[in-house]
Amino acid sequence: MKYFNLLRIGSDIYMKCRCCGLQLPEVASIHYSNMPKSAQYFPDAEHVKAERGVNLELFQCHYCGMIQLGGYPVPYYRDVIRASGVSKEMREFRKNFFSKWIRKYRLQGKKILEIGCGAGEYISIMQEIGANVYGIEHLASSVDKDILNGYKVFNAFIESEEFQIPKAPYDAFYILNFLEHIPCPGEFLRGIANNLSNGAVGIIEVPNMDMILKRHLYSELIQDHLLYFTADTLKLLLSMNGFEILSCYSCWHEYILRAEVKKREALDLKEFYKSQKYIQNDVDKFLDLMKSQNISVAIWGAGHQSLANLSILNIKKYVCCVIDSAEFKQNRYTPATHIPVVSPDILEKGKIGAVLIMAAGYSNEINEIIKRKYPEIISVTLGVNGIEKN
Repeated sequence: MKYFNLLRIGSDIYMKCRCCGLQLPEVASIHYSNMPKSAQYFPDAEHVKAERGVNLELFQCHYCGMIQLGGYPVPYYRDVIRASGVSKEMREFRKNFFSKWIRKYRLQGKKILEIGCGAGEYISIMQEIGANVYGIEHLASSVDKDILNGYKVFNAFIESEEFQIPKAPYDAFYILNFLEHIPCPGEFLRGIANNLSNGAVGIIEVPNMDMILKRHLYSELIQDHLLYFTADTLKLLLSMNGFEILSCYSCWHEYILRAEVKKREALDLKEFYKSQKYIQNDVDKFLDLMKSQNISVAIWGAGHQSLANLSILNIKKYVCCVIDSAEFKQNRYTPATHIPVVSPDILEKGKIGAVLIMAAGYSNEINEIIKRKYPEIISVTLGVNGIEKN
């Protein structure tokens, strides 16, 4: 992973957004001097005189809206260090939510993964309610504790989207107040998605920047937290990196922003082929009938839908020309199929006995013109369900 968010444009180097990768403003929105270098560093008597604060520079991306700190992540950003495991109130809060979440998404017996599980504070709760839970944690001493406690935890960190988590794929995951520490969150989230089964669900929780902004809580700024998510920017980042947003809301006295997500499933684009085959059969029947009766057929419509159908349905051999009212298309040829494009005036010559209208939203209007001016001509329309007799 890249530690510093830099963007090279020509010979110049700028800071880039950690979310969308575009250039951040050159001047920070907020600047604080002599701030704590991290939330977990407390100098002892030997080092206190040499210890110095750092500058915090808070930026907002003009493009995606993400609020973020410049600079380097803290040295231990891969590690989860939490004190909330000793809080009785937090423990009850987690237990109640986990139970509802597992019931809601029918996760009983399914493989659930905690990303950044620390010393197993939340894994222990999951096990209490009977979940089949695994965890990954970077801090080796925490992993040792997890294993001693009988938890299924691996010493790992998602360094890239290609990273393979042991025992993957997983049916569900959760990541609690950890994503805001990650310098390259998109790559990290894609790494999660690539280790999930199809249809997997997940929970992402981060500090709630909407509440921080509302209450002007400047003291929430710390170098540990590189990213400051509003509901909008959290949903945007997740949707850009492989997840469908099921819900997003605040909880825990509004301090936490929680998104419930589902791994985005690929659409079955092969349905296009089924539709094409049905329409192909319908069009072939009509054109074969016209050919058997020695009736000359023209297509009306040189829009992009018609041009695509001329190629895909392979009907060049059946038609004499393509009619279109746009003068700049007339006296030219259709791309790929090379059928002459002509003015509607050709219908006045009496040589065309049938018109297949392929003009999408203009088809009804064209049909009315044909019925009014050329009632002797057979007129049909190619609709979404095949040939429609007019």
